[in-house]
Amino acid sequence: MDPGSLDEVLPQWQCRQCGYPGCRPYAEALVRGEAAIDRCRPGGTATFLALARLLDIDPTGFTPPVPDPPKRARIDPGHCIGCARCLPACPVDAIAGARHLLHEILFSECTGCGICLASCPTDCIHLVDYPGTLRSRSPDGPVPDPCADPGHHQAVWLKYRHGRHQDRFGAEHKPGAEGEPDSREALLAEIHLMVEERRARRLTRHREAPRNPKS
Repeated sequence: MDPGSLDEVLPQWQCRQCGYPGCRPYAEALVRGEAAIDRCRPGGTATFLALARLLDIDPTGFTPPVPDPPKRARIDPGHCIGCARCLPACPVDAIAGARHLLHEILFSECTGCGICLASCPTDCIHLVDYPGTLRSRSPDGPVPDPCADPGHHQAVWLKYRHGRHQDRFGAEHKPGAEGEPDSREALLAEIHLMVEERRARRLTRHREAPRNPKS
C-alpha cells in the first residue's frame, strides 16, 4: 500500500491528534501496521471508513472517532508582544505577523488544532467557538465545481498551505530551534527586553507627535 493513497483521504490538518507529527507520517505508520485507523478525530467517520476500506480492515472492531466542536484560535492584542514564536508553530500557516508587530489569526485558514497555544510565552492565544466551516478551496483558487466534495478541496488547500509553511520554516521545525532561548530564564529575559523596546518606541512616537499650537 502506498502511503500517498492513505494521505489523500486524511483531512490534512497536520494537528498531531493522531499521535504523529502530521498526516503523512500517520499514513506511513498505518502502512507499517503501527497505527490504528481510528486516530484521526478531525476526519471523523468518513475518514475512518475510507482508511478501513483502503487497508482492507474490518471497521467493526473500532470506535469511529468523533470530531471536536469547531474552534478557531484568537490572539489577545493587548498581550501579544510580537515574539513571532507562533508563526512556525502553525502547521497550515494561518497566522499573520512579523517580529515586534501584532500578530493575527486568519480565521478562514485556522483549523483550531491548538498547536500554537503552547508556543506563546504570554498565553495570549486562546481557542474560541466558531460555528462556521473552513473554506473549501484549492491552491488554484475557489473550488470550480460547487457540487464537488468540499472536504476533498479543503484538504487539498490545507495540504498546499502546509507545504508553504514547510518552505518558510523548514519541514523539521521544533521548539527550541534556531533563534529560540533554551531556558525559561532566557525566555523571560527576552520577553522583558521586547516589552521595554515596545515601551521605548511608544514614548518616542509620543514625543515626536506634532502638537496643536495654542489658539
